[in-house]
Amino acid sequence: MRDRAEALHKKINEKLIGKFKGKEEEKNVKINNNIEIPITIYTPVDVNKDKLVIFFHGGGWTVNSRKTHQTIVNMLADATKSIWISVEYRLSPEHKFPIWLDDGCEVTRQILANKTAYGADENTKIGVAGDSGGGLIAASICHTIKNLDFQILITSQFDFFHKFPSRQEFNRPLFVIPMDVLDWFSSNALRNEDDKNDPRFSILLNKSFNSLPTCLFIVAELDPLRDDSYKYQEILEKAGVKTKLVLIKGVIHPFFSNPGIFVKSCQQVIDAVQEFMKNL
Repeated sequence: MRDRAEALHKKINEKLIGKFKGKEEEKNVKINNNIEIPITIYTPVDVNKDKLVIFFHGGGWTVNSRKTHQTIVNMLADATKSIWISVEYRLSPEHKFPIWLDDGCEVTRQILANKTAYGADENTKIGVAGDSGGGLIAASICHTIKNLDFQILITSQFDFFHKFPSRQEFNRPLFVIPMDVLDWFSSNALRNEDDKNDPRFSILLNKSFNSLPTCLFIVAELDPLRDDSYKYQEILEKAGVKTKLVLIKGVIHPFFSNPGIFVKSCQQVIDAVQEFMKNL
């Protein structure tokens, strides 16, 4: 499945691959027990070092990689004129929760503590971003690490009990991630059913949502996960967190990493992210 995902993304985004003219740098970030997490740092030609984004790819914590999402991340780096760092956190089922989430937290801590080593300045604003399962990682990191400046959550999953109407509304294979597929991903990602009650995973179960960084939600209209973002935005707004939500109409869940097909929809995302980051 992982090989197929990389091959499919390569074919879909073929015409856009290689258009990034900036600097691409591979590094390993050493975390606990000398584990090394690979990252790629994308620095556009005309970079403005006032912001840096740490990005976590989607794929149900089971599939996809930096390669599957490289095209859209390159486009976002170019459009925002900012450094984007893509993280190759370890995947399930080989590495169960909380390993993949801890990977994200530790890499984020290292970058925050050593900004200049990753191309930023001391005053650079640091944010996290991710799509789908990577969006959950980004959101959860913001509950664990308190000195982040912003978060960008794209078509993310926050509920694991199928509470919201969009789960039933789009519970068909046509929409790519019906409930049985979502359950398969979470069964890979978690050690057992009890992990669903851990607020680091089911972040809607957190007791406090105060002091979280300003948040941009990107939502796909025809997505079983659509209502997750609506609910989380509502919770953050009630807690006094500044948010913005952009609904991308007429698209299914996996559109974001496939700009080669979803040309206009991905451009809408890029425009929204560019405006959000410009106004931080």
